Parts: sequence; structure tokens; C-alpha cells
Amino acid sequence: MKKSQEVIGLPVFSIVDGRKIGQVKDLVINPEEGKVDFILVSNGSWYVGARVLPYRAVMGVGEHAVTTESENMLTNINETANANSLLERNIEVKGNRVLTNKGNLIGIINEYEVEEETGKIKKLHYKTAQDETRVEFIDAEQVLTYGADVVVIKEKPDNKTDDPPTDETPATEMDGASYFKQKQKEFLMGKKVVQDIKDASGQVIIAEGTVVDEDIIKLAESNGRFVELSQCVK
Repeated sequence: MKKSQEVIGLPVFSIVDGRKIGQVKDLVINPEEGKVDFILVSNGSWYVGARVLPYRAVMGVGEHAVTTESENMLTNINETANANSLLERNIEVKGNRVLTNKGNLIGIINEYEVEEETGKIKKLHYKTAQDETRVEFIDAEQVLTYGADVVVIKEKPDNKTDDPPTDETPATEMDGASYFKQKQKEFLMGKKVVQDIKDASGQVIIAEGTVVDEDIIKLAESNGRFVELSQCVK
């Protein structure tokens, strides 16, 4: 299996002529199937000139590169209805909150693992709501829904959540999603952005090295880049 961060950033090579044809910018998830349907391949600009590679056309995902038969396997985003539709739905896995079917928000996903041969998501890593330094794992078979706002999982009988600190408003007294969104914002405050974040047109809206404050968070939210911001700080 491969972690998403081990795939994103890899060069993509054509086997036919041994030429680099792009770089993996992102993985496009099919939420109904729980797998990667497309690899977003960029030539340097976010969405500008970006193309997609169907995962079924991937020959290999190795330590140093992704391979496909030829550059002919790549198509422009606008010419691929399925990929375009998935991108417009804006379903993100990393940075999304984990909600059980019993209504308990238990943490925020910080990584996921896929099966190289099929692109199937096999495991989710999440930071627990009680301790952001603690990472736990979810078998993908527990996932009921990959949603735009939360990933819903089947709660195990022994899955319990601790009460939040008494000096904070308990999650049970406010909307759960709002509570964890606020916790996520608090986590981001003061962090440094580690790579440029661009809008849909490819323009840099948050530069690498920027220190996150309330205005930066609002800017990311207004451009639909809050999840990306959550993934690009240290």
C-alpha cells in the first residue's frame, strides 16, 4: 500500500518513450467506490494545463515515479466528464472530519493509504479529537460515506469519545461539525504555510511562508481552499 503523500509529487513517466510527462498534483477520489479514479497530473500550475490520468491506465506506482504506457493516456480535465464531475464535488479525504453513524465526531483525517494495483482506499489515519498528537487508524471497510463535510464510519460498540475540557463549550451543546471546524481553525493559527496555495485560475492566493491568521483562514475558505490549507502547514 501507498500513503497519499508518497504518491503526490511523484513524476509521471511514459514507458513508450521514457519521457517525463508531468507530476502528480493530487488524487481524485470516487466517493461512492472509495477509490482513486484519476491522478491529476500537472505541468507546474494548479489546474492550468493540468490533465488527468485514469487510474486504470497506471502501470506502476513506485518509490520514485508513476508510470503509464504513453502520454496518450492523459486527457485534459475539461474533456473528461467523469473527472470534471468528481473535482466539482470537491470531496477531500485529508483534512476531513470523521463522524460515526452514532453521531460522534472523533477526529480529523491526516492521511490515507491506497492499494497500488487498484487505487482502492484501504486505511485512514486520523488525529483524535482529544489529543491532536495522537494518530489512530480506521479500516476503510468501516467507512459508510466519503462526504464533502465529513467521512462517516460505522461506530464499533467499544468506540467512545471523552468529554472535551470543561473550560470549552462541550461538543454536545453545539453543532458537531462547527465544533470541530473551530478546533481545526485553532490548530492552524500561527502555523506557517509550506507551499503556495492557488485559486482555481492558478493564481497564488496564499504564498509559501505565510503565517496563518484569521484573515488567511477566511481567504482560504472563500476560495474553497480550507482543506488544502489544513494540509500545507507546519
